[in-house]
Amino acid sequence: MVAPRRLLIIDANVLIDFALADMSILALVAKHLGEIQVPLPLLEEVEQLDESLCGQLGLRIVDPSLALLSRAATARGRLSFVDHLCLLLAKEGGLTCVTNDRALRKACADEEVPTIWGLELMVELVEGGQLTVEAAVAVARAVSGLNPLHITAEIVAKFEQRARGISSSGGKPPGES
Repeated sequence: MVAPRRLLIIDANVLIDFALADMSILALVAKHLGEIQVPLPLLEEVEQLDESLCGQLGLRIVDPSLALLSRAATARGRLSFVDHLCLLLAKEGGLTCVTNDRALRKACADEEVPTIWGLELMVELVEGGQLTVEAAVAVARAVSGLNPLHITAEIVAKFEQRARGISSSGGKPPGES
């Protein structure tokens, strides 16, 4: 079953991975899974995207308040300024944080902010029939080729197994009836 539409915030690592591998995934997510919010300071770190292209893809640029920017500038463990900003925006706005960054995922868990991995977005698109398994696997492999340190061959293999399991079970994750 596909998750209901929700508000998402995608951190820089996932945004860059999809921008380099296949930008159309971002448009599919925005259309079918939920609104993607991109904080302006984060966008400034992503060379592959600008405000105009974000608009074409259906991504919503968010210009955080000075007060929020000031809070994000306060050190929080291993989080960068932009990661801390994503955490604060997610917590205050009821957003799900899409990230592959373990420090950000831990901080989100500490604050009870829901998170999902970047490739999980494509699993949901496959579940909903908006993306074929073959296309999803091709994008996952492209992401791994661009970012092999964080999206390893093992991660891609697990992703492919999960996506193919959904496809063979008629859109349901393996083990669900």
